[in-house]
Amino acid sequence: MDAWSSQQLSPLYGREVFRSREADETHALVAHELKDHRSVWGRGKVDAVFCRAELSALSLCILRYGCDVDIEPDALGNFVLVQMPLRGHAEIRTGGQTLHIHPGQGAVVSAHKPVRLRWHADCEQLMLKIELGRLQEVARRAFAARHADEVGEIDFDMPLRLDDAAGTQWCRMVANLASLLPSAGDSSTPYDPRWLAHCEDNLMLYLLCHRPNSVRRQHDALRLGSEAASLGQLRRAEEFMRSRLDTAVSLEEVAEAAGVTRRMLALLFRRHRDLLPMEVLRNMRLDAAHAQLARHDGASVTQIALDCGFSHLSRFAACYRERFGQLPRETSRH
Repeated sequence: MDAWSSQQLSPLYGREVFRSREADETHALVAHELKDHRSVWGRGKVDAVFCRAELSALSLCILRYGCDVDIEPDALGNFVLVQMPLRGHAEIRTGGQTLHIHPGQGAVVSAHKPVRLRWHADCEQLMLKIELGRLQEVARRAFAARHADEVGEIDFDMPLRLDDAAGTQWCRMVANLASLLPSAGDSSTPYDPRWLAHCEDNLMLYLLCHRPNSVRRQHDALRLGSEAASLGQLRRAEEFMRSRLDTAVSLEEVAEAAGVTRRMLALLFRRHRDLLPMEVLRNMRLDAAHAQLARHDGASVTQIALDCGFSHLSRFAACYRERFGQLPRETSRH
């Protein structure tokens, strides 16, 4: 089943920019509309059509050549190009990889890598031209980078699948964006430009979040590194607590041992233990007392409570019963 129907894309087909049957003319017009490039024409007759609708940071385009053509634009520079064949097939060679695309499978061409394209005579493609700067800004907000420059170049894995669940939703979003275009010849739009810009950003965000890419991998690696670091801090805090079960311990001392602030210590335990640090310490002391009482080594309940850091015996008994469902003396007796 086709990802898009002609009816869904009719607002875009109604925005024809040029039509040509001359190779040199087509080359010049495509270079003007997209990017300067070299063209080598192959079999078939030129029957080129180019349609385009421009939004603030996106351009929706439909292009066909009508014949075989090899295209060498070098690197795209300041934009990313999403290519999605509506019919026919094409080849993309970039980064030492050759990809064959067809309806149901497209590609996201990076801005900074040299690329060579081969369009076959039967190929007609829907394309999204995305400003690199805007895509980087959306990525910065999505993945919590401080500056768009920190995002760097954005490489998407190929191919761009359009036939799975994520790809189907992507196609719906692109079709919906096309439906928002004003009719041909009408420069006005009933939609607020700020909301349209939000729709564009949402489309970019979906692409960044649901298709493997370099920014997402970098973010995930940093998150895993941060997770490992926080688990190390938690381990140091708990080791310090276990070594001091019989003595008074302050939050400041535990935080210092873990290498964090008091506030970060509380967040760390809340995140990984769903308890406050001192609640974890209390449970450690109760568990140690329970283990001693269960050994029946002759020590009194009072001595065991003191050895485990409890100076108030009534409070110890109440906490013990809450945790183990019985009083300390009952554990000792049984």
